[in-house]
Amino acid sequence: MPGNDWKGVVNQILYGLIFTRVLDEAAAGRMADAMVERRNLVAGPRVYAAAIAQARRHRGPLTDELPTPHGEEEFRVFLELLATQLDARRPWRRTIS
Repeated sequence: MPGNDWKGVVNQILYGLIFTRVLDEAAAGRMADAMVERRNLVAGPRVYAAAIAQARRHRGPLTDELPTPHGEEEFRVFLELLATQLDARRPWRRTIS
């Protein structure tokens, strides 16, 4: 993913969590389903998985660009859960958008 494009994709994930109270495995499962099915998060699971991988390596803040009820560490833990949930749904079906 070129440059910091991954950060915009991660911000989509963060924005999608604004009204999610608890960032647990169930929330990660719901979001992974939405990614795979291209509901609300329409870029597709490959794009989100790649952005999550870059975010996991990033040493700087991930929650600094959007107001969010979730803290940095809580969001990072959620990204780990989300990555696991996305992997569990492989193979992802190919769709044309």
